[in-house]
Amino acid sequence: MIVAFVNPAGVLIPRDPAENPRPAQLVLSTLLTAAELIPVTGLDEEGLLDIPAAFTSWQVLRHGAVVLNPDGEEDPAWRRLTLETLREREDALRLAFQAAQHIGWLGQLGTEAELHERQGLPLMVTLRHPHGVTHALDAAAREWRSWLEDGPFRGQLRLIEGADLLTLLPREVNPESAVNYVLSQLEEVELSLGVSALASDAAFLALCDYAVTPGEGPVMGAALSALDRADEDDTE
Repeated sequence: MIVAFVNPAGVLIPRDPAENPRPAQLVLSTLLTAAELIPVTGLDEEGLLDIPAAFTSWQVLRHGAVVLNPDGEEDPAWRRLTLETLREREDALRLAFQAAQHIGWLGQLGTEAELHERQGLPLMVTLRHPHGVTHALDAAAREWRSWLEDGPFRGQLRLIEGADLLTLLPREVNPESAVNYVLSQLEEVELSLGVSALASDAAFLALCDYAVTPGEGPVMGAALSALDRADEDDTE
């Protein structure tokens, strides 16, 4: 059996909803039909329905917080682990939400913060600008990073910086842990593929036998930058 852990954003669908899929994306979708597709995404169950792909196996949703089995039901063991983490990080996430609000107000950035919950517990905090103003999100990200580094919850939360969205989650809630769990549940896997256009997915890509990523995307960009730094160190 071939399994492909796929983050659809920028791979199966354009990052910008207003754009049409590129020919390479359409061809890649065709190639992946030979594999059992397992989505690895920040989307929830409803959001995944908008993706033009047949996901009939396991699903990794909400940045790794939710794992659905092939019957479409939430995996009970993973659910218990996630809820335990969310209970431990409840205070940190609620204060992070307040910090996100204050960052927008004090800096007059016009950003909007939202606290997302799962099973009555805080799951993550998101910060966006209603008009997608990039410099406002960049400023908010700098302030949020400073708050994380200097505050009492250092090391407990992680920040994902997207083009139009900032997301703060418990450090233990991540796609690589969920992918590793799903791999342990699969049988007779002959080949595992990791497919993503996002540098933040590098950890789960590394768990697979092979990784597929756009040649001009951020994953390759980060790898090339690391090689350049290594070459500079060698020449010194």
